[in-house]
Amino acid sequence: MSAVAPARPGSAFLSGILRDRRAALGCALVLLACLAALAAPLIAPFDPNDPDFAAILSPPSAVHLFGTDDLGRDTFSRVVYGARVSLFVGILSVAGALVAGTALGLIAGAFGELTDRLIMRVMDVIFAFPSILLALAITAVLGPSLSNAVLAIAVVNLPVFARIARAQTLVVRRLDFVEAQRALGFGPWTILFTTIMPNILAPIIVQGSLLFAAAIITESYLSFLGLGAQPPTPTWGNMLKNAIGFLDLAPWLAWFPGAAIFLTVLGFNLFGDALRDIFDPRNT
Repeated sequence: MSAVAPARPGSAFLSGILRDRRAALGCALVLLACLAALAAPLIAPFDPNDPDFAAILSPPSAVHLFGTDDLGRDTFSRVVYGARVSLFVGILSVAGALVAGTALGLIAGAFGELTDRLIMRVMDVIFAFPSILLALAITAVLGPSLSNAVLAIAVVNLPVFARIARAQTLVVRRLDFVEAQRALGFGPWTILFTTIMPNILAPIIVQGSLLFAAAIITESYLSFLGLGAQPPTPTWGNMLKNAIGFLDLAPWLAWFPGAAIFLTVLGFNLFGDALRDIFDPRNT
């Protein structure tokens, strides 16, 4: 009787995505946003900051697919280049919060009550503030810039990863295979980062994909309020801010960056939900 080879994790993940229409839609939207960001110089027909005073507030047409703004800049080109800013902020802020929060959660869950209380009380203080207000406060104190927006969003998301990592660490550290490693003389740091951490990453990665969508929304808020990337850098948030004064004359200035935010956030939320279902042991 021949043995059946176990399915590889990658193929299981791909088959799980393909079976779920919701997940497939989410992946398609995420890939579309990533493609727009990576290939912006090839996709955009115009320089996003190049004004054309002969085409000010032109409606969508064959030449300007999404119309132009109050300086004659091509809205389609600015939306495409704006994807770079949103994904850049999302990747850096979520990755920073994930790495730092996971490390703090691991240490809090593995090194005794005093360490646990110290780290988690700091996380509770951060978590007590509404995320948008805290991000606004940080960028207002540090000054408006893209790097400060990344830092603010990372700080806001830090407690989420710390709490998940701590909770998972408290469970995994008591399992038999961890106790066996302690009995064999493995050091606490070796056990923490080579045994416990790989076994708690699934829910952390799922949470990261969901927080990516939240990071894009927060960056749009900050840019809308003038605390993110500064003009003339095109971002979806500052494009919406610029559109406020022209909603009657040129509503397309708000339509297209708003649609870009909606579709990208929807894609990451659907993708995150799919990851959660795939990694859920109850579905295996």
